Amino acid sequence: MRALLSPRRFWFLYIVLFILFGLVIYQIVQLTWFHQSSLLTLAHRQHYLTIDVPPLRGPITDRHGKEFVTNLKIPSIYAVPRALKDDERAGLSREIAKILGLDPKWVMERLSRDKSFVWLKRRVTFEESEKIRKLQCPDLGILEEYKRFYPQGTMLAQVLGFSTVDNQGVEGLERSMDGDLRGRPGKRVTQRDAKGREIKAFEIKSLPVVDGNRVVLTIDQHLQYLTEKALEQAFKQWKAKGAWAIVMDPQTGEILAMANQPGFDPNHYSQAGPDAKRNRAITDMYEPGSVFKIVTASGALNEGTVTPETVINCENGKWNYGIKVLHDVHPYGMMPMEEVIVKSSNIGAVKIGLKMGAQKFQNYVTGFGFGTWSGIDLAGEAPGYTRPPSQWSKTSPYNIPMGQEVMVTALQMVTAMSVIANGGNLVKPYIISKVQDSAGVILKEKKPIVKKRVITPETAATMRRILTQVVERGTGTKAKIPDIPVGGKTGTAQKILPGGRGYSHSAFMSTFVGFAPAENPRYAMVVVLDEARPLYYGGTVAAPVFKEVMEAALMTQGSQPSRESVSPKLTPEQVAATADLAVD
Repeated sequence: MRALLSPRRFWFLYIVLFILFGLVIYQIVQLTWFHQSSLLTLAHRQHYLTIDVPPLRGPITDRHGKEFVTNLKIPSIYAVPRALKDDERAGLSREIAKILGLDPKWVMERLSRDKSFVWLKRRVTFEESEKIRKLQCPDLGILEEYKRFYPQGTMLAQVLGFSTVDNQGVEGLERSMDGDLRGRPGKRVTQRDAKGREIKAFEIKSLPVVDGNRVVLTIDQHLQYLTEKALEQAFKQWKAKGAWAIVMDPQTGEILAMANQPGFDPNHYSQAGPDAKRNRAITDMYEPGSVFKIVTASGALNEGTVTPETVINCENGKWNYGIKVLHDVHPYGMMPMEEVIVKSSNIGAVKIGLKMGAQKFQNYVTGFGFGTWSGIDLAGEAPGYTRPPSQWSKTSPYNIPMGQEVMVTALQMVTAMSVIANGGNLVKPYIISKVQDSAGVILKEKKPIVKKRVITPETAATMRRILTQVVERGTGTKAKIPDIPVGGKTGTAQKILPGGRGYSHSAFMSTFVGFAPAENPRYAMVVVLDEARPLYYGGTVAAPVFKEVMEAALMTQGSQPSRESVSPKLTPEQVAATADLAVD
């Protein structure tokens, strides 16, 4: 029996099949042509995982390659929330919180996210990571990250600064040299399964990581240790508000040590306050007091307005100028110019400055580097403060020669002393020696720079001889090193009262700046204590720090005690007449 198919049913089925076939063709065209790009992107996102590979941040070393800053490999914990089952999250979050010391609610919130990767805790201890590993949960993972580590603890902390958990420099050299230190991140492309877990067997490295460069400093780690040890002892002994010191090579301008108190440990930078993180050696400006007399004396000798034998009337310790009265700590009468500096007479220094004239004197103030930035390769340097003679007050010619009405930094003071130590040249201080890539290739290198000649070699030699006598029998005897002549100058300056309302009679800045050894200076050093108590004279509280550091440094460098002494050009009668030591 032959089945009959009505034409109506035939055409109905024909049209239905044609439409269905057309829809299939349309969908194929849509998938393979119009939406191909977006679908491929979606598939790639679902099956491939692109992981940023952080670079190894470059180390910072001293001049001999000893590390100040390096990196430690530290485990970090992550999770794949998308792969977790709903009934697993609550119990797992409690266990994770207990192990890692986290809030269970916070952990639960992280595990409930619709993501394939979330951090739970970064930079955990090895004990914590091992406990997480023992949970044997495939949706928890451990990644090893690099943590910035400062193996010397507090040493050079204010100079080095610190970096964040993401290895971004935020203070000190870590910040200013961040472009060299941070390197360039790489990328790692790998496949993952349907649950979002990485399949390490299919890992593809698409972009190699470039590690950060090595920054080599001019700092000598041994000398830095000696400086910090001596400075910390003085800081605690004299109950100072702050203390800082710099050791510099006067011939080249290389900073060999730079110390600050109070200090902090950059491994735990969040526990330190702003005061401890400040690099006072370059940021803090203060009136220098009597140490500034080296500028007054050098300028007058260089101009020929005085000689070491020029006799100055020191007015027996009290001198009226206008309505003001200038005092000396001890009363002195007629003294040679050399003895004025040795005994640190305020009256004598002012009269020496007046002999030069305002403009010539100011030329030497700026010539020695005061009132402007030194150009050191550290961020945050203060320029100091000085005014041209056109802006001087009536008392300025009497105040500036003895170190008032000017503001300086410790870096400026040690740079000025280096002019005398090196034969008359103003050198540019620097602390970064060179930058090397991870293979040791030198990318940048600093060389000594002489900015200008300030005084003649003969003037510098005369000043070295005079400043050696300051230590031998003047105000700086506590800086004396047995059998090794050294030179220097003391200073004790009253601090300015808040609002500029005169000077304090209880708060002082105590300074010693010197060089060693005297005959061929290898080091220049400045030591500053802020509000030392109960004693505060620079020759008492700051000079011993210089002695301790220089004595150890010279012995380490193999300096032999010299039996030669630098004798003053004075008669026995003159020496006897000025035998009482000043305190400054």
